Amino acid sequence: MFYNWGMDAIVRLKALTEQMSLEPDAEHSLNAASPDKTGNYPAEVYVHPAILPNGQKIKLLKTLLSSACERDCYYCPFRAGRDMSRATFQPEEFARLFAMLASKGIAEGVFLSSGIVGGGVRTEDKLIDTADILRHTLGFTGSLHLQLMPGSERAQVERAMQLADRVSVNLEAPNTERLASLAPHK
Repeated sequence: MFYNWGMDAIVRLKALTEQMSLEPDAEHSLNAASPDKTGNYPAEVYVHPAILPNGQKIKLLKTLLSSACERDCYYCPFRAGRDMSRATFQPEEFARLFAMLASKGIAEGVFLSSGIVGGGVRTEDKLIDTADILRHTLGFTGSLHLQLMPGSERAQVERAMQLADRVSVNLEAPNTERLASLAPHK
């Protein structure tokens, strides 16, 4: 499947992958690849080296479905009210763009998180929809890591675990009182 993605999608993906560099981790970004002669894939989509449990090294696209967020967690680089550029993908749009990157060998797996818009349940639904499209509509069998959103329901956690190779959750504080001081609306 070949799709000529418009610059808007490429600009949004580049912004979202760059914004993930604001998240602390021990990985270093790599520029994935140069565009082909027709310019049909991004020159600066940032992928991260990752090692799977079996020791296999892959190129992991670490990104957000959306950098818009309604929460004002003081520690978060994407918090509401922060003056920064925001970008968003719809589930099918992102899934098809990622499938194209995977088919070109630019990325072999994806770590997908999101800012929260419309609550944690609605946001988790969008992440699950994206994973479902990747797995069942587009047949992606590579590495898929989903972030679980605050407030996700048990059925959503179970569904995410069925679709993803790996799921994760951020634990921001050791107790309710400390969390209230860091993230008053969480």
